Amino acid sequence: MLRTLTDRLNHEYWPWQVIYLPVVPLYLYQAIRQRRAAFFTNVNPAIDMGGFFGESKSAIYSLLPKEIFPQTCLIPSYSTEADVIRTHRASGISFPLIVKPDVGERGQGVVRVTDESELVRALAGKPNTFLLQAMAPGDLEFGLMFARDPATGNTTLLSVAGKEFLSVTGDGRSTVLELLSKQWRGRKQIERLLELDPVLLSSVPSPGMIARVEPIGNHCRGTLFNDANHLATPALGIAVDGLLAMTEGIYYGRMDVRCESEVALREGRFTVIEMNGVSSEPGHIYDPRYSIFQCWRELTRHVRHVGSISRQLQRTGTEPVSFHALLGRMGTHLGWRVGPLRRVVSWFA
Repeated sequence: MLRTLTDRLNHEYWPWQVIYLPVVPLYLYQAIRQRRAAFFTNVNPAIDMGGFFGESKSAIYSLLPKEIFPQTCLIPSYSTEADVIRTHRASGISFPLIVKPDVGERGQGVVRVTDESELVRALAGKPNTFLLQAMAPGDLEFGLMFARDPATGNTTLLSVAGKEFLSVTGDGRSTVLELLSKQWRGRKQIERLLELDPVLLSSVPSPGMIARVEPIGNHCRGTLFNDANHLATPALGIAVDGLLAMTEGIYYGRMDVRCESEVALREGRFTVIEMNGVSSEPGHIYDPRYSIFQCWRELTRHVRHVGSISRQLQRTGTEPVSFHALLGRMGTHLGWRVGPLRRVVSWFA
C-alpha cells in the first residue's frame, strides 16, 4: 500500500506541462536574448529543425556510421503485401525484428514482429512510411544524453538513464494479466496489451520466471527509467565522443543504445538503436526515487546547453528556422490552429 501511494504521488506520470515548468523561463530568456523564438532548431544542423519533432529516423540513421546501428530498411507508405514481403526478404533481416514509423515519437507505432504474417498485418496498406530494423544484440537498454561543443568538437556525456522493461514474476498460478493487475505501473498498460497480445496476457509463467511483457523500452509503455549515472565511465565518454566525431551537424540529444551488460556499457561497447535531437529527454528524471525538485534541477542542467550551442552555431552562420516555419510544422504535425499565435509572437521571428 505504501509503495502504491508513493508511486501515485511521484511525478513520473504527471502532465508534461508541470514537468517542464522550470524550462519556460530559460526558454524565454534565450528567446529574448537572441530575438529568435525558435533558437533551439539550429543546435543539430544536420537534423530537420534540430530534431524538435517531425524528423525522419531514416534520415538520422544516414548520418551515422552503418556499423553502429542495426541493419535497417525502409517500407514506403501504402506498400502492398507483396511489396512488404519482397522488401523484407531482400533486406535479409531475420525475425524477430522491430517495426517503427519513420516519423514518430514516444514509442508510438513501434512493434516487435516474429513472422511474415505479423509483418504484413503491421505494414500493408499503411499511410505512413515505416522502418524494419534488426534486433540489436543485448538485453539491456540505456539512454545517453550528450552535448557537443561546436568550437572544439569535444563531447560531454551529460547523463545515463537505465531502462527496466515492464515485466512480471510468475507464481505458477496467476496469469500475466492477473500479475499486471497487481502492479500500479502494469495496470496502466493492460488495455493496450490486451489488444496487442492477448495470448501473452492469458499465459501462466512458472514460479520465479520473469516474463518480459513489453519489449519496447519507452516510458509511456511501462518501462521504468532510473538513474544509471554510476555507469558513466571515462571509457564510455570516449566512445560517445568518438562516435559523434564521425558525424557532422549533431551537437545535442540522446542516443538510445543496447548492450550485453553493464560492464560492456562501462567499456563503451554498445549498439545505437535510435538517435534523438533537441527535444530529447534525460530519462533518469523519471526515476521514482527522484523528487520533482531533483527532476527540475536535472532537466534545467541539461537544457542550459541548448542556448549556448545555438549561439555558437549562429556565429558560424547556422541560423534557426523562423518561428513562422516552426508553427507551420506544429500545425501540420499536431493539427493545431496556429494563425493567431503567429501574430502574437511574430516580433520574435
